Amino acid sequence: MTDTAKGLLEGRVVVLSGVGPGLGRHIAENACAAGASVMMGARSADFGEGLAGELCARYGRVAAFGRCDVTRDADCAALVAGAEDSFGGVDCVVANAAAMTRGATLESADLDDWRPAFEVNLFGSLRLVKAALPALKRRGGGSVVFVGSQIVRRVFPGRGPYAASKAALLTAAQVLARELGPYRIRVNTVVPGRMWGEPLQRGLPRLAEERGMTVEQQLQRMRDDVSLPDLATDEECARAVIFLASDLSAAMTGQSIDTNAGETFH
Repeated sequence: MTDTAKGLLEGRVVVLSGVGPGLGRHIAENACAAGASVMMGARSADFGEGLAGELCARYGRVAAFGRCDVTRDADCAALVAGAEDSFGGVDCVVANAAAMTRGATLESADLDDWRPAFEVNLFGSLRLVKAALPALKRRGGGSVVFVGSQIVRRVFPGRGPYAASKAALLTAAQVLARELGPYRIRVNTVVPGRMWGEPLQRGLPRLAEERGMTVEQQLQRMRDDVSLPDLATDEECARAVIFLASDLSAAMTGQSIDTNAGETFH
């Protein structure tokens, strides 16, 4: 965690979905460090409740958790209501919940196998924003940040549902930027590449085994794909989210920021 963004979100309230041990944790930590209060949501309560306790112990009463499945209207509405009840309003929505799919081509899969990724990545993100719109309007505007994926820049076979749903989300952000701009609500997307953090560190041995490599060989292969000496971290990608949530990006809407250490250029 960093205090680089200290004060950027002073007095703001952030609703954050998909809180887990990777990017979600770092977004929550950086938002609190920047002065915000954060209403966190995820389907599993254990991690989120523990993180809320940690953040409150560190920063004061600035974090709360509510169980939220973004495929359910009622859960999204309850998360937004929790932010208003606990912290007095909503200034920013960060849609971080994601469903990862891999391993099935269009030819080998039933089309129904594509639906879960769209239900979470696209419709879940839209459902959360729709639930928050009245609260954002009451504040006179705000910021929406979608968390995309580099899969839209560099597509691989067998990743169709995930790639297509994230690509649809990127376009949806541009549509919403047009629709919500008159209300002073900005909508932007962070597009992370591979992020060095707990989830990738956990999955690296399995990935290396699948490819017949050592863990160090697999990691070096990933490093060789990027322009900088190292992969971007969860922490660094979280800072891009804070930037888009803050007034530093006040003139930006409908835009995307790639945080991938130079693996692709857009």
